[in-house]
Amino acid sequence: MKKKLVAIALAGTILATSIVTPFTAQADEILTKIQQQETKISELDSKQSTVEENLSAITAEVDAAEKRAETLLANRVKTQDEIVALQEDIAELQVVIAQREEQLDEQARSVQVNGSNENYLNFIVSSESFTDLVSRIDVVSKMVSANKELVEQQVADQKAVEDKKNKTEDNLNEINAMAMELEQLKGDLQVKRIEQESAVAALAAEKATAESDREMFLAQKEEADQRAAAEAASIAAAEAAAATVAATVAQASSEESSAAASSVDIASSTVASSESATTASSAPAQTVAAAPVVESAPVVSAPAAAAPVVSAPVVAAPVVTAPALSAPTGDVVSIAAQYIGVPYVWGGKTPSGFDCSGFTSYVFRQAYGIEIGGYTVPQENSGTQIAVSAAQAGDLIFWGSRGATYHVAIYVGGGQYIHAPAPGQTVTYSSYNLSGASFAVRVAR
Repeated sequence: MKKKLVAIALAGTILATSIVTPFTAQADEILTKIQQQETKISELDSKQSTVEENLSAITAEVDAAEKRAETLLANRVKTQDEIVALQEDIAELQVVIAQREEQLDEQARSVQVNGSNENYLNFIVSSESFTDLVSRIDVVSKMVSANKELVEQQVADQKAVEDKKNKTEDNLNEINAMAMELEQLKGDLQVKRIEQESAVAALAAEKATAESDREMFLAQKEEADQRAAAEAASIAAAEAAAATVAATVAQASSEESSAAASSVDIASSTVASSESATTASSAPAQTVAAAPVVESAPVVSAPAAAAPVVSAPVVAAPVVTAPALSAPTGDVVSIAAQYIGVPYVWGGKTPSGFDCSGFTSYVFRQAYGIEIGGYTVPQENSGTQIAVSAAQAGDLIFWGSRGATYHVAIYVGGGQYIHAPAPGQTVTYSSYNLSGASFAVRVAR
């Protein structure tokens, strides 16, 4: 019986220990996962440092490009002012040249009709004295010299006009080259900004996922630790119960030994008394020995082991929200006309300020809800290329060679287009230099 009680106590202890072991193992496994996430986050932090260095370099390039753009814009404004001054000088010279040509034509007609050379000779010969002769020769000489100077000045002024026109043309070409460089800069900046934003977003998403996984594993570990602690308490209770059973068994054994010794002494004393007694009992005495009663051992119930439940990590798929677009109306020309007077701002893409390609992209987005690109080069590929002479209202007009265009406008018909011209100007209608446009594009809708 004693061995049975001890076995029951030991079985309870072993059973409790076997129950808590899975929870301890689960906690260790989750701890390993947490450490893996910590390592991953540490690696991402290292990557973040590298990305930040790259972003600093990209930011520096963007800043340099924007400063270059500011310089180009300032030079463009200066060159435009020079062109205006040259055009004013040319206009004034052309007026003087026209007046001088009229005077020279009049003198030429006088020579043909009146024979001015003979008149000069008669004027000299008809002098009344030598002094008069000298005076008349000097007058004729001055008249001839004046005519010569007039002709020379006329030639010089005509050459000045030609030179100024050439300089104006050179300045215009310089402006066009700067405008093309500005458009290319805009494209480069756009790419760099996209790279910058993409790098930051990708790293942030990856790090957020790793941190979320770590928090999930921490929660699972805490739950496993709590279960392990509860089962450890069960072990302690089982061990205490086993100790109690062992003590009870030991006490019962001791009491049983004492009871057996007492029975032997009583039996010996009874025999001696019966032999010395003078009067024997009429009936033989019967001695009844009571059997020792052993209390039943306490039954220790082992707690049922609950199967560990590990929740699988749930990673939410990233949600990409498309940019909201205004409802398309389909009327490019009327929408473009709404922004007459908006100032030119290089890189501007909103009604607070437009540049040429920012204006066209905004208008087409409003009209059709489509993206045609943020600068001239991608806008060249937004539809079918056609000749400028075949352009219809709503088509795009480009200046510059394909792949290196520097200006774009929206054709409105009748030889006119609407555009954001240049710094210091506003969105307006124009017909100037339409013949200098390179090609048109009918945008696919």
